[in-house]
Amino acid sequence: MNKLSILSSAFIVIAIISGIAIYKLEISKTAIDEEYEYIKKHRAFGVLTKYLSIISLISLVLLILKIIVNRDYTVIVNYGSVWTIFTLVTLCTGCFQKRNSIYYSRGLIAVFSMLIFIAVCIYAFRKVLF
Repeated sequence: MNKLSILSSAFIVIAIISGIAIYKLEISKTAIDEEYEYIKKHRAFGVLTKYLSIISLISLVLLILKIIVNRDYTVIVNYGSVWTIFTLVTLCTGCFQKRNSIYYSRGLIAVFSMLIFIAVCIYAFRKVLF
């Protein structure tokens, strides 16, 4: 196995795990705990995170199918970084809280740290993205 096929196998496993986590946290109607339900109700962007999560899951399934069906491992380099950045933006919309929320400051810290991580990812993949 070459390095690219190992990378694609690792990407598929991590993508499936993150897809299940996104589904369980955002789309599933079962309550996880009271704190998380409070956070979901006091989001500044409302249900935008749910719709972005659905788009993220659909794009993830298409990306995995492209890898599996066509054995096109370079698609990870081209679209994997974009999908990662899109997922982080989705997480930012989920963490940003309304001002009257008790988790407002914690949400700001989480959003700020994710934005720094997005900037690092964009810098790392600058040759692929631009």
